[in-house]
Amino acid sequence: MSSGIAVAAIAALLAGGIVYLVRDDGGDAPAAGTREAAAQNAGARPAGQLFPVPPALFDGHEQAITGVASRGGTVVTIGSETAGRPRGQFLTSDDGGKQWRAAAGGDGVPKAIAAGPKGWAALGDNNGVTTWSSPDGKDWTARPGDPSAFQDDDEATALAATASGFVGAGVAKDGKPVIWSSTDGAAWQRVAATGLKGAPTRLAASGDTLVMQGEDGISRSTDGRTWTPVEIPQSDGSYGGIVGLVSGPGGFYAAREGRGKSKKKRPIAVFFRSADGVGWARSGVIDRRTYVRLTAFGGSEAGLAAVAPLSDGRLAVHRSGDGASWQPIERLDSGGGRKAENTVALPKGVLVAGRQDNGAYLTVPGAKHGDVDLLAVPGAVTADRTLARLVADAGTVLAVGSANGDAAVWGTRDGGTWTRAGGTGMTGAGIQRLAGAAHGPAGWVAVGRGAGRTRPLLLTSPDGTAWQAADVRSGDGELSGVAHGPAGAVAVGWTGSSAASWSSRDLKRWDAGGGDLKNSWMRDVAAVSGGYVAVGGRKGDVPAVWTSPDGGKWTSVALPREAGSGALFQVAAKGDALVALGRNVLVTSTDGGRTWKAQAVPSDALTAVTATPRGFVVAGEAGSDVALWTSADGASWRTDRPRGDGLAGDGAQRLTGLAVLGGDLLAVGTDRGEPTLWRRPLP
Repeated sequence: MSSGIAVAAIAALLAGGIVYLVRDDGGDAPAAGTREAAAQNAGARPAGQLFPVPPALFDGHEQAITGVASRGGTVVTIGSETAGRPRGQFLTSDDGGKQWRAAAGGDGVPKAIAAGPKGWAALGDNNGVTTWSSPDGKDWTARPGDPSAFQDDDEATALAATASGFVGAGVAKDGKPVIWSSTDGAAWQRVAATGLKGAPTRLAASGDTLVMQGEDGISRSTDGRTWTPVEIPQSDGSYGGIVGLVSGPGGFYAAREGRGKSKKKRPIAVFFRSADGVGWARSGVIDRRTYVRLTAFGGSEAGLAAVAPLSDGRLAVHRSGDGASWQPIERLDSGGGRKAENTVALPKGVLVAGRQDNGAYLTVPGAKHGDVDLLAVPGAVTADRTLARLVADAGTVLAVGSANGDAAVWGTRDGGTWTRAGGTGMTGAGIQRLAGAAHGPAGWVAVGRGAGRTRPLLLTSPDGTAWQAADVRSGDGELSGVAHGPAGAVAVGWTGSSAASWSSRDLKRWDAGGGDLKNSWMRDVAAVSGGYVAVGGRKGDVPAVWTSPDGGKWTSVALPREAGSGALFQVAAKGDALVALGRNVLVTSTDGGRTWKAQAVPSDALTAVTATPRGFVVAGEAGSDVALWTSADGASWRTDRPRGDGLAGDGAQRLTGLAVLGGDLLAVGTDRGEPTLWRRPLP
């Protein structure tokens, strides 16, 4: 999808008395027949084979199934897969859960899903509410939330299908509940609702009648606009609040925990039914000797489903057609950390979804399908492979990131053939990630996080091919940037609630830095003639910059108010000229970091920066496409919109790392979640 940023726009911002210009004219097309034209037309190449990593259920990325819905023989799960950046997922089956496929869902992460007579819909987020719709649950269309319906910082929390369409619920920026409605799941409107209090947590519909559970109780509405309180009585030993609310055959159903009538008053689940959402009565119980609690409760036109852990460690799956009589379907093994969090009744059997130690968990008890092998579903599981940054020096370019849960470094001298590095430092306990690297006389340094993402990770190598861990003796935290300068190597990050740094001249002994570091974090560092400049943020979502002559003691530097809010996350230096990135702002210095100016950039998000022999290049996102900004001096910038596969078009494309190789710009990134490599002449 192409950018919605206006063509031929000139963004001007008065910063420190100087007007900075970012010319956004889409870039001049290169002359036909030139290398520049060939590079743009060729686009970015798929790079999965250059950085090969086999997929695994758990290899550092986090996969979760967070919602399910069923109608007829079609069942759909929603969730996400996270390896650095969350990727939304739709898994669909049109044969009752026997065969599955991954459906393209565009950008964003779906949080709620519903199916009804008007089709299928989902709500989620992607820097604001995103909507999805499907006529049949098989193929989904994503749309950014219409600003007339979805305001900044709205959050969707629940969704239900009605006879007339769909109703969604969530919270606004001020924490108050908000209602949306749609006739088709594609076009939404904001509803002026009255009578609601507290954030909505569950929503069910029968016909056009709605019942919602919020932080302050249960409410009912027949139009989504006017809501009135509803009381669901206690009965048969039930106690506490509602732990489940769904619709199913004959109306609405709610669940509470309870205590049985035996002398030991063992735990039971108590269910309630209402045909209209007004009058509620006890409908039935699940009373098993080893019952512990209810962890999943779902409803569909096919019936009701419930999952409960048992005291023997197994998971009991039950099914009911009316909420009164519950039939045990199967007792599932809970080994491997299996936790059932979502369930729905199918025409035959029950779908159970949740998590396990090695990722997402999906099974169809009662239908003779058993566990679903997600690795066998094309597109359901992607390899953990992040290419966080490119670093070039001494004729070598390194790509640093992660692979299969471990730290990873790939190296090249020609830009076409990449070799993965080894060494004892690449693997360890927990999940490891690398975020940056630098080269100096003593060799290479790479930094990141390790030990389950809670400990700073610092690796060294004489030549970039074999890496070993260095001891920085720190508490919880991470390192995210490193540079080599006049006093040696300096690595920055955070530990606890404070920014942190370590410095070394020989890459063997590392000394911790100090200074004005409390309630802050450092994200990156660059070397200048007078020492080092680090960028990051402070408590209160405030951008921050520090300078140090040697990486030992850091001093804060004032930033102009035009720097806005949010941390600065990357910085590049060319001599004493510096360019630092915020989300959509450039912060620049021409005197080694002593003074700064800021300018806004017409970008959805900036992603990478590098210094070149000609100045600076910045990459960012323009809509869902790639955009570049180039400058000779950091003062005036020109926008370049590269064309071609992997840079523009359907889905989301982004560049995550930039480096100079010979007379070319080399870049790594992603196209719809898959790695890409792009090479073009220096702009």
